[in-house]
Amino acid sequence: MAVLLSSSASLPTSRLLLAHIGAALTLFLATTDATIVSTILPTISAQFDGSQIEYTWVGVSYMLTQTAFQPLYGKLSDLIGRKRVLYSSMFIFVAGSLLCGAARSMLWLIMARALAGIGGGGIVSLVWTITSEIVDFQSRAKWSQALSITWSCSAIAGPLLGGLFSGQHGIMSWRSAFYLNLPVCIIAFVVLWIALRDVSVGCPHDVSWSQFLQRFDFVGLLLFMVGSSLIVVGFSFASLYGWKAPVTLCLIVIGLIVLFIGAVYELRTHRDALFPPSTFSDRTAIIILVINFLHNFVFTAGTFYLALYFQSVQNLEPLQAGLTMLPYSLGSSLASMPAAWFIGYWQRKTLDTSGQRLMISLGLAVSALGFGLMVLLDEKSMHLLQSIFPLIAGLGLGMLFHAPYQVFTRTLKSKEIASGTSAFFLVRFTGATIGLSVAGAIFHSYIYHILPEGLIPSPSQVEDPATILPLDLRVETLSAVASSIQMIWIVCCPCVGVAFLISLFMRNISSESQEDSIDSDKTVCNSSLDTKKSASGSSETDVTDAEA
Repeated sequence: MAVLLSSSASLPTSRLLLAHIGAALTLFLATTDATIVSTILPTISAQFDGSQIEYTWVGVSYMLTQTAFQPLYGKLSDLIGRKRVLYSSMFIFVAGSLLCGAARSMLWLIMARALAGIGGGGIVSLVWTITSEIVDFQSRAKWSQALSITWSCSAIAGPLLGGLFSGQHGIMSWRSAFYLNLPVCIIAFVVLWIALRDVSVGCPHDVSWSQFLQRFDFVGLLLFMVGSSLIVVGFSFASLYGWKAPVTLCLIVIGLIVLFIGAVYELRTHRDALFPPSTFSDRTAIIILVINFLHNFVFTAGTFYLALYFQSVQNLEPLQAGLTMLPYSLGSSLASMPAAWFIGYWQRKTLDTSGQRLMISLGLAVSALGFGLMVLLDEKSMHLLQSIFPLIAGLGLGMLFHAPYQVFTRTLKSKEIASGTSAFFLVRFTGATIGLSVAGAIFHSYIYHILPEGLIPSPSQVEDPATILPLDLRVETLSAVASSIQMIWIVCCPCVGVAFLISLFMRNISSESQEDSIDSDKTVCNSSLDTKKSASGSSETDVTDAEA
């Protein structure tokens, strides 16, 4: 009979490497799927004659469900096991991807993307949780670099793969971009199954379904989902009816009120709150969550609308746009690697989080400078500036893929890692979802505010102004698209600027204190296991004596 290994027991390096390869593959799929549509959306929208709201919601639907279901993953994994939730999430993600590839309308595609987002959110949350639990505390920073780099590499792969699979027919059609998830996900599943076989991830929890129903904060989850959805829908309506329209203001205001009620309820509920108690009592944890939100707000808006800038304003093909975005996406990826190495080196030297604090503040300052310079980009900008300015923004954003999660987990108790990870990615995905919604609302409302009412082109013409006739309308539309995208950068710049200012108030956290806490919890966990084994052994001895 197979013997289950506790996650606290050190796995061989080969098994750890294999587990991280499988984890990186699945994480790559889930995170790339969020940005792969950035360069193929104009092609899809043109084929299905999509509206302005549908154009935005193809990206938003994936992120919204990815966000809304985050709190469930940690609790369910405590109940039925980390690996079961991860494998189930992979299955749901594949099913959603296949439905995306088979889409026959924009509504079909949006709903399929929403299904894929449910699985993608589970993949992201459980991959980080499992890899944290199978690695010793001293080596956690080193091993987690692989996942941080994978996350940042998805910024490169998303627009590039979207550009590569941007045709309407054939092997390289946009449908293949979704079908490709199936074989890669199967390979990742096999790798993870081999690496994690006979491994019990996490300390066993005496949790039953009845306890889950009694303790889980369903009301808080519902309030968060309703509030977030109302805000996202409200921003989507802003592009159609304007910012001052009653329907727009009501949805956004009611959404904010619902979120406020949810926050008050979270502080007073006797159930297991969506956020670990440590996040409300620790100043650094709160600052990290705010930075996490703003970072992903800006990163997602930048990825989608920089791609639109190169396709619409510069009249580039999708693949060319993906290649032209390399300074931005490759810059964010390359910056994450030396940042992770520096953090690991500095942590060994100082035994605290001063290295993470430095990277966070420096990354926010550089990205604020980059987005400030991107405001200068228009339809007449030099090609050199179109590369340099996004490169600066990308370098700054790339420094933030690794450090915030490390600092956040240092503020938690070890028993809060699973729920804390879900909370961290809940905030991350919320920032990405609202960032894309706000950027879409700014773009669509501003462009139609600039153009004369009688010269408003169709959505497909906005995405491809080169097709517009007569020439004077084409020139006006190009200028309007460039100005609308500039407005997005004007919003992004102060967002990361504010994040930089509050990052200065983070405190240093000693590595040794949390390590002692983790070792203590592991001792309790192992003692519990030993007790059960002793009890089992005693029973077997009694039976043997009785038989004798």
